[in-house]
Amino acid sequence: MRWATMYLEIALISLQTLVLTIIMIFFARGMARTILTALLELENKIASAIQKIMEGNIELPDPPNPIQQMIVELMMNNMKKKEPNIELVRGDDGKFK
Repeated sequence: MRWATMYLEIALISLQTLVLTIIMIFFARGMARTILTALLELENKIASAIQKIMEGNIELPDPPNPIQQMIVELMMNNMKKKEPNIELVRGDDGKFK
């Protein structure tokens, strides 16, 4: 009786492994198909962009409005390196005062 139980467990584990393998293959094929579709779409977009450049039909973006320019200027001013407002002074013993 013990042997029959063991063989039943082995059969169930094998069946589960087979089912999960089939599911993984199914999902892998679906992902591969999705990636292929996305790459073909990207290739078409790049080809049309190159074609527009060759024909000279390049659509230029709108110039930035004054509010956008002000925000960029504020960001650039905040990115500049600033000196600290405090002065660090060390005493003769090497400790900060």
